[in-house]
Amino acid sequence: MAEVQVENIIVSFSVSSSLDLPKLAAILPDAQYNPDDVPALVMLFTNPRSMATLSSSGTVVVTGPKSMDEASDVVKMIVDRLKVVGVKMQETPEITVQNVTGSSDLHQKLKLRSLAKSLQIEDYNPKIFPGLVYKGDDPNTVILLFDSGKIVCNGMRLEDVTVAIDKMLEKLLSFGIKTEENVCQK
Repeated sequence: MAEVQVENIIVSFSVSSSLDLPKLAAILPDAQYNPDDVPALVMLFTNPRSMATLSSSGTVVVTGPKSMDEASDVVKMIVDRLKVVGVKMQETPEITVQNVTGSSDLHQKLKLRSLAKSLQIEDYNPKIFPGLVYKGDDPNTVILLFDSGKIVCNGMRLEDVTVAIDKMLEKLLSFGIKTEENVCQK
């Protein structure tokens, strides 16, 4: 199995049926509201490093956590801040994972043009995007391969991402790409 590092988790949840974003922006010291740029209230957090966007419909999207524990911590910080300023909350918010980004590193260069042929990818163009985009068999994941040997995968669940990266590693090995002993193994 490849060693997969979580780079980002995106979660969403609902805190209310509606939020008065201009009022919240005036009350919350760490909130930014620029409706001409983004029709949402933005809150930045340094620990864990993440960002939350709150919409007027009461939906919150959090990006940046690297684990579900971190995501839960950010959700709790948001809920606590909103309760302090008097927002009437629904029950405990149900957190929905929207996307997980994981990565692995082969610790060697990849020849993407040759891999594109082996993987039967016809639209590889390094002038447009420096990586090779592989959609594969699983409709819930997308893999990006880079000439540095880095593999990035987006999916709905960490398990999907891990399985997709493992399958890609098997394909790469079947194409004759050698890996250093234990470099890509858990």
